[in-house]
Amino acid sequence: MPQLGFGIVGPGFIAGVVANAIDKSANARLTAVSSRRIENAQKFTADRQGVVAVEGIDSLLARADVDAVYIATPTAAKEEIALKAIAAGKHVLVDKPFVNQDSVLRMTQAAAAKNLVFMDATHFVHHPRTATFQAAIAEKIGSPRSLHTAFYFPFSDRTNIRFDPAQEPMTALGDMAWYSMRAVVEYLRPEGQITKAVVAPERDPTTNAIVRASGLIAFEGGQVSTFDVGYTAGTILMDLQLLGTTGVLEMDDFVLDWESSSAFKDSGDKTGYAYRTGMGTRKDTAFIPTPPSTAQEASMIEDFAELAASGDATQRAAYAQATLKTQGYLDALWAAAGS
Repeated sequence: MPQLGFGIVGPGFIAGVVANAIDKSANARLTAVSSRRIENAQKFTADRQGVVAVEGIDSLLARADVDAVYIATPTAAKEEIALKAIAAGKHVLVDKPFVNQDSVLRMTQAAAAKNLVFMDATHFVHHPRTATFQAAIAEKIGSPRSLHTAFYFPFSDRTNIRFDPAQEPMTALGDMAWYSMRAVVEYLRPEGQITKAVVAPERDPTTNAIVRASGLIAFEGGQVSTFDVGYTAGTILMDLQLLGTTGVLEMDDFVLDWESSSAFKDSGDKTGYAYRTGMGTRKDTAFIPTPPSTAQEASMIEDFAELAASGDATQRAAYAQATLKTQGYLDALWAAAGS
């Protein structure tokens, strides 16, 4: 099977997760890693046999063995790098979030014009549970009307770029509520325009970064989503409830599944979702398992490489549209937060 050659820009923690995912995939391979400081790229590639460290984006894009670029830089730098990569004829996988929806539109249009793949790196979209959950909505809960998500991660390092509005403009709102808004796109699937967006942010007194936010977003079709995200709960929390007209579907690991995510080791937990209807109690709640064949980030790489090989314009446009919607909802929250 031909393998898609990947280059990585920005050798940080999340790039390591994706590099491992590339190694696990059947149809992709990591060929080069770029950093503004060559020593950072060299440190990243030290234990990766056959992967070349290069200095700067131009050196990476000049390589014939790089077919696609994964961009894991601070948000403020992503568009410039992505447009350069697209101009050089490379497919692009870009870590979330983005500066705004207009920025996403420029990148997606540039990729489409060159017959290249643009995809955001939202891992859970590629987990087999996502498609199974989507298929169960109409059958089990009727019309989805309300979605609640909570995503917290215990994080307090003020030297990290998540606390630097110059590099990550939306700070925790962009970092964490991205997943809540992507769940809106994937599961609630609202109709019409946004009619209301309300956000109550908590800011770090030292950096002014948003560290926690609760809010609501409502749509013309009557669907509503509430969310609660941040770094301040002292634990990881990944709860999702989708309420329809005949029941509720639930997950307690909607971002990083307990079973196969690289964040957890040998949890012993099974991946799936729960279903409840009527006056059912805990004992009446059905758990539907959705076992993964590999980690969701590896599935993402395989889906990306397959899309690059197939040239499926409809599927490429669908991924681009999902990114545009997610960022558009996030922009509305950012405005409501008093950006």
